[in-house]
Amino acid sequence: MATDPKIEEILNSLKLITEKLPNGELESIKRVMDSFSNTQSEIKEDLEYFKKRLFNPDDGVIVRINKNTESIARYEEDIDKIDTISNRVDNLEKWQGGVNKALWFVFTSIAGLVIALIFSLITVKTK
Repeated sequence: MATDPKIEEILNSLKLITEKLPNGELESIKRVMDSFSNTQSEIKEDLEYFKKRLFNPDDGVIVRINKNTESIARYEEDIDKIDTISNRVDNLEKWQGGVNKALWFVFTSIAGLVIALIFSLITVKTK
């Protein structure tokens, strides 16, 4: 009966392993495999921790990034508004300066008229 060459190769490899390796080496291999298993468990726990930190809907990293992105977008919208408001404030300050000058002129004129009226009354009484 003809057997598959791959099966024969596997059987020969198993026979070689059982003949060549003593029990001590098999125990060493078992310890290494257990160590790998423990390491995989630690890696799994670490991955779960990082998943929670990333995807937490309350304070996860992704939520924070989205909030920062939204605030940056609002800031960029407000920059345009700030320019408009700044122009309005400049125009208001110019208008206020003009009104102040006009009020000084009016008050000075009124003061001059009052003083002129007082002097004219004094001169009329003395004549």
